[in-house]
Amino acid sequence: MINCNSKVSVCTFNPITADKEPNTAQLTNSKDKGSFINIADVRGTGGGIEKMTHPSAQVSETDLFSPYMIELLGKTTALAFAEKVLQAPRQQLLDSLGIDDTQKTERQTKLHSDQITISRFYTHSVEPKPSSITLNGSPFIEQEPTNPYFINQKIITPDFRVHRDNEDAHRLNLLQCKSRDDSEVFFNKEPILQLQQYNASTYQHESHLRDDGKLQNNAHYFTEMVSYLAQRGSPGDFIVQNSLESSSDRTTAHFQYIPDDVILPIFAHTPRSSDISEAKIMDWYLPSVWSTFDLSEPDWIDASKKLQHLCQELLDSQHISTTPLFRKLEGERVDAFLIFKKDCSIQWNMTPESIQNTPGWLEASGIFIANSGKSEVFERLGARAYYESYRVTAESMDTINRIFADVLTRH
Repeated sequence: MINCNSKVSVCTFNPITADKEPNTAQLTNSKDKGSFINIADVRGTGGGIEKMTHPSAQVSETDLFSPYMIELLGKTTALAFAEKVLQAPRQQLLDSLGIDDTQKTERQTKLHSDQITISRFYTHSVEPKPSSITLNGSPFIEQEPTNPYFINQKIITPDFRVHRDNEDAHRLNLLQCKSRDDSEVFFNKEPILQLQQYNASTYQHESHLRDDGKLQNNAHYFTEMVSYLAQRGSPGDFIVQNSLESSSDRTTAHFQYIPDDVILPIFAHTPRSSDISEAKIMDWYLPSVWSTFDLSEPDWIDASKKLQHLCQELLDSQHISTTPLFRKLEGERVDAFLIFKKDCSIQWNMTPESIQNTPGWLEASGIFIANSGKSEVFERLGARAYYESYRVTAESMDTINRIFADVLTRH
């Protein structure tokens, strides 16, 4: 499958071969440079997922524009007029001092270049907009990640667009800058000043949202993850969240949805059981608990919350992180795989190399991306030695058994 989304760096996907042992795989083929917009080249700051979703509202001190303002203005002619309006106070000061604006050409050139990049990256004429979904009573969005591993992979996050619900009204208001809709003669600066005020308000609200920690990438979404599978998943699909120390974006909560029955090595180690109330320690390279529940039963929400609470207790008291993975099966059944490892905190006294190569959800499940730093360490050491660096102590395993004693003895 060839991916035409200009945000996405992947051209084609390579299916993985079913294997019960951890292995290295070339999951994707990259697009040629220039055939997609690298998110690093897009103006703006902040977490990668938030930047991927929409342009930042943070204003540059150089030209007084934010990527969000540039995106709303759109056309180059409108942007040029807005630049003149926003720079007017500074220009008046320079004129009064008899000083030339030596940065003008460079500033305008960069602004024009940024406008082209922002327009291409955030256009929705080809790429689908993030779609909304309600999970456990809260608003979330799903979209295609910029660097997916598998076909039709989605990334799901809490909906942090709440303060941008009147964008179309501001786009329409900007038309008032012109003498008429089909004219390119701009004269009315008031809509530009209103845009500036709206952007400042948006940035303030979104900063407050981040500072509150409501969007922080914590493992507090077990019920939401299973709810997503219940609404949009098919048998064989799974959903997974990186533990915080393995996440590339630690500021924005997110989890990954992988459809189309991708078979990870850890799935081959699923305990054999027909008892829907049973839970077991798995035979896997990292300590793992397997549990299962039925979506048709009303107590599945309580079951997911109980697992989440136990995992949080492990993190708080033992510095053991959890990589939660939920897989939908036939008959409304969902298997839960909880993979435990050191959380890379100072208590474990880990080397910088070990911390850098800590397994993310993909590696923890048995797949290493070919030619990556983690795959090189994995191939050099072998599976058992690689995972050993992240296994918790025997004493910690006793704690896991104690904390999970209730769910491990429900049969």
